[in-house]
Amino acid sequence: MRDSETPPVLEQIHCETVDSLDFLRWNTQIGRVLSRYLQALPGPETERDGANIVFRSPELIDWAAATYVVAEREDRPTLPTEVLNADGCRVFGNCTKRGWRGAALAVCCDRDAALDVLAALAVGTGQPLCVLLEARLTAADRPGAEITIGSFRHA
Repeated sequence: MRDSETPPVLEQIHCETVDSLDFLRWNTQIGRVLSRYLQALPGPETERDGANIVFRSPELIDWAAATYVVAEREDRPTLPTEVLNADGCRVFGNCTKRGWRGAALAVCCDRDAALDVLAALAVGTGQPLCVLLEARLTAADRPGAEITIGSFRHA
C-alpha cells in the first residue's frame, strides 16, 4: 500500500479459538470457522459467495510444515510453501461446498501486505467484499489457534 493511501478498516470482526488443532484436520477446523463467518455476514448472498479471501497465518503454516516432517520422518525438508500451497488452500474447502466461488489466497506475510493483496484481488475480480482470515498458534506443545476474521468493502 502506498504511503498516501489509507489502509482499509476491518469491520464485522469475529474472534474464535480452536482449542486443539489436529494435524490431519487443521485446515478443516479453521475452514469451518471461516464458512460460518461468511454465512453470517450481512448483505446479499451473491456478494458473500463472491467474496475475496486471504488466509494469513505464518506461525500456523510453519507448525504444519514442522509437524509434517516429524510425522513423515522424511529425509528432505518440507518447505513451508509446500504446506501453504497444499493445506493452506484447503481452508477454503468448506466454503466452496456451501456455494462460495470467490478468489482466495493463503499467504505468509504481515497484515499490511495481506490487506494490499485483498485490495488487489478486489480490483482484479470486481468483487468488493474482502475477508481477512488470520490464525495464531496458542501454544507450541499443544497447539490451538486464535482466529480473527474481519471484512471490508473495497471502493
